[in-house]
Amino acid sequence: MDIDTILNMVSNPTRRRILESLTRGPSYPLQLSREIGVSQQAIMKNLDLLERNGMVISHQVSSTIGPMRAVYEPTTEFTVVIDMRRSMFSADVTEETEGEDNIVPATETIEDLRSDIARIDEEIEELERQRSALIRRRQNLISWAMSQLDGEGFTNIHRDLMYQMLNNPNVPEMDVIGMMSQRKDIEKSLHEIAVAMRR
Repeated sequence: MDIDTILNMVSNPTRRRILESLTRGPSYPLQLSREIGVSQQAIMKNLDLLERNGMVISHQVSSTIGPMRAVYEPTTEFTVVIDMRRSMFSADVTEETEGEDNIVPATETIEDLRSDIARIDEEIEELERQRSALIRRRQNLISWAMSQLDGEGFTNIHRDLMYQMLNNPNVPEMDVIGMMSQRKDIEKSLHEIAVAMRR
């Protein structure tokens, strides 16, 4: 699923509350309407939008109190990470791959389950701290390199080329140049940047 679709879907607070509710288990529109506190019409409108964009799916189930009714549930799992810092902007979606399902815990007491989950949360927080530290190191390297182009003689072409080269370190130089317009000027700018970095 692409990030533009995801951001568009979760930008609406009602849709976020619908998705949050559905992560706890399948539900039908009337139930969601009562839980969230908005009209059933608004719920249906947002569910339709979520379904057309591949975030939920519906199926018909029988009811003991009336006709068949539509029940909705999520269709995907993902993580969205957006970094916006000096000399860096990235927005990435990581879709969940097949993993361990139906894990049977060693214990069934709520206290032990809460303790296990708390330990997992602490590990996640530590990984996020490590990630933040690595992002800061990356940002500092790019900021230093960009500062080498602050003097006279360097244009926006130089700065854009430097930004693209450093933020796409695994892309060959000529491919980065190919992604940019004004190829002839870019190749000349690359040489001027290389000279500046050797000072």
